[in-house]
Amino acid sequence: MKNIHRSIYSLLLTGLLMLSGLPCFSQQNREQIIRPGQLWPDDKGVHINAHGGGILYHNGKYYWFGEHKGGKSNSAFVGVTCYSSDDLYNWKNEGVALPVSEDRSSPIVKGCIIERPKVIYNENTKKFVMYFHLELKGKGYAAANVGIAVSDNAVGPYRFIKNSRVNAGKWPVNMTTEQQTSTIKSTDFKDWWTPEWHKAVDDGLFTRRDFAVGQMSRDMTLYVDDDGKAYHIYASEENLTLQIAELTDDYLGYTGKYIRIEPGGHNEAPAVFKKYGRYFMITSGCTGWAPNAARLLTAGNIWGPWTLHPNPCVGKDAELTFHSQSTYVLPVAGKKDAFIFMGDRWTPKDPIDGRYIWLPILFENGMPVLKWMDGWNLDIFDHINADNAIPKDIQGWDLVWNDEFDKDGKPDSNVWSYENGFVRNQELQWYQPDNAVCKNGVLNIQGRREQVKNPAYEPGSSDWRRNREYAGYTSSSIKTVEKKEFRYGRFEIRAKIPTATGSWPAIWTLGTSMEWPSNGEIDLMEYYLVGGKPHILANTAWGTDKRYDAKWDSEIIPFTNFTDKDPFWADKFHVWRMDWDADAIRLYIDDVMVNETLLKDTQNGSIGKNMNPFRQPHYILLNLAIGGNGGTPDDNAFPLTYEIDYVRVYQKAE
Repeated sequence: MKNIHRSIYSLLLTGLLMLSGLPCFSQQNREQIIRPGQLWPDDKGVHINAHGGGILYHNGKYYWFGEHKGGKSNSAFVGVTCYSSDDLYNWKNEGVALPVSEDRSSPIVKGCIIERPKVIYNENTKKFVMYFHLELKGKGYAAANVGIAVSDNAVGPYRFIKNSRVNAGKWPVNMTTEQQTSTIKSTDFKDWWTPEWHKAVDDGLFTRRDFAVGQMSRDMTLYVDDDGKAYHIYASEENLTLQIAELTDDYLGYTGKYIRIEPGGHNEAPAVFKKYGRYFMITSGCTGWAPNAARLLTAGNIWGPWTLHPNPCVGKDAELTFHSQSTYVLPVAGKKDAFIFMGDRWTPKDPIDGRYIWLPILFENGMPVLKWMDGWNLDIFDHINADNAIPKDIQGWDLVWNDEFDKDGKPDSNVWSYENGFVRNQELQWYQPDNAVCKNGVLNIQGRREQVKNPAYEPGSSDWRRNREYAGYTSSSIKTVEKKEFRYGRFEIRAKIPTATGSWPAIWTLGTSMEWPSNGEIDLMEYYLVGGKPHILANTAWGTDKRYDAKWDSEIIPFTNFTDKDPFWADKFHVWRMDWDADAIRLYIDDVMVNETLLKDTQNGSIGKNMNPFRQPHYILLNLAIGGNGGTPDDNAFPLTYEIDYVRVYQKAE
């Protein structure tokens, strides 16, 4: 009977879920995918109610804290909720971590405003510390307080301990004495937003006004640095200026050290992360509940100076941050340099229905980029970041040489040399060593839009290398000639290619004897325009009876073949591979063979002495050309970056 009752109950529950519009699932059997903007059910099938939240990773588990919203009000009638997860896809409702109070005299009495809760763990005190933006009941947004609570357990309950403004009686460290002692007051201005008023704000108009009572604290986040120091980052000065305040060692108060960022810039919703020793902050403008374009700030030091950059979002609805607002950036545990942008899609008419916009943070030219994805999973981070693992063992093959580019600076001069100036194909770039730099385990070949004088310039010359007085672009081409040369083997190159119009990245080899094409050319990868459309090519070429005339075996693949299957193909690293022996050259992309050339068919013509150029040693070239077959450059896309993660050469084990 119990089993029958359980079956009937399951059928009823399934029917209710279908009627409610929520997906049917069991926690153990859900698909491993994040769908931005969709309903996100918890373990009970209820849309997660943790808005404006942040995530704590502790002892192998993620804890998501956020505002509990009602159906008609953004005020706090329940408190701060907590959910836990082992995988970031499936979330268990852990209940209310910080409940509002029934005591009318409490600052967190039911009906107050609690926003943007964040929790950090203190390794020294073994306490979980929660900060949040607090507005007192019935006072609108006038209080602009920070609230602090503490717990012995990640899921709570948290005990409210205090609320206040920030750093009363303390001056920011980046505010001058002249600014501190200015007598200009906010009451001196009949009208706001005038140039004079903006100048006064920049000079600390509201900082001075609030000096005695403490600085306003609204939209906020917490950040714990590598050294364990913690910081409170918040919108202050009537939401006109961001501030960063250092916390005490127990994380329960302030040391008095703080700075102002972008005075008068009208930023809120800060979300901070760190990559390669550089600090990044994503914020939004101030447009109430309506979305706007995100902003990006960067700094080499937490104390600044911070530099403002354009919107990191690209694509449709980028100007609205995909109809969301930043709340937190989550480092993904177990994946190096993997970060998730967490945003909220506010629905003020039905707050409980607010959706979550989680997107992987991509990087282009060293800067974060956000692109819309209907659905994604954590595997994307295995493809958009460098592979720091040791080279894999391949049965039947010995690793005879590899370069992981894991030493910052110039490529290893014992292995690589450079091409210089104008070299081939009437391309637009001037090749120079400066554009090839190894950093964080990746070789970056950068194409820049910059003018370089051609020292070989000859007015009226018929040689294209000499009749150009200037090059309008620069790049790099590096090669292993006379340093690392191989006959036969398995070659693997993991790279992320630029695909903007004008880009012509390549991975290729040339034979060590005879002139081109009788020396033999193998193109593991070329990307350029064919018929005005982008294609990826895998080629071999050898000589004929006519000088500089090649016979080609080419596989020309429309780029849409890749992007139709994966719209974010170009944001990821891919492995280009060549298996080459005395019988054939086989070229692969991500282990899929795209071209096969049989060496019985590759005899040179008479100019190449009827020799086979693919039975001699070859050297490797890596380059980023601009123009030529790449097409007219899209100047708005510069600088271009071609990223090479590693080059590995295996040969048959004896």
